Amino acid sequence: MGRKNGCCFLLLWFVVFVFQSPAGASVVWTALLEISYRSPGSTETVSEVCECGLYGLDSPLHGASGVVGIPSSPDLDACEADTHFNVSEAPWIALIERGNCTFTDKIEVAVRNGASAVVIFNVHGTGNETRPMVHNGEWKVAIVTVSNATTGEV
Repeated sequence: MGRKNGCCFLLLWFVVFVFQSPAGASVVWTALLEISYRSPGSTETVSEVCECGLYGLDSPLHGASGVVGIPSSPDLDACEADTHFNVSEAPWIALIERGNCTFTDKIEVAVRNGASAVVIFNVHGTGNETRPMVHNGEWKVAIVTVSNATTGEV
């Protein structure tokens, strides 16, 4: 994901889909995202809505809104315990690249930095399939995974 100048605002909603499995029903919660950002080189605000995320299997099922914060380090994966983010005002939503450590590690770093929600995106070049995310812990923040195509637009 390339870094772009400007501010991005993200709003999460959820929609329910139930998939049947031979062992019984498992529930996958689909996240509806509203993404607003300032178009590069202008003052125009662009808004997009997509049903393009999945809530983590242990995530609270509530919405969140705020500016998007990314790790301040060259790596966007937030795997280092001392990772900081490029935002300081609450509420904000952590946008973190998938890979190199567990989902739980990423969530802990974001929550410790004050994120009101966590969005984890696929590493560029690994495909756009979004699968249910397993993470340990009882979190008070919404946790969503999205494809890298979703983050490529903002």
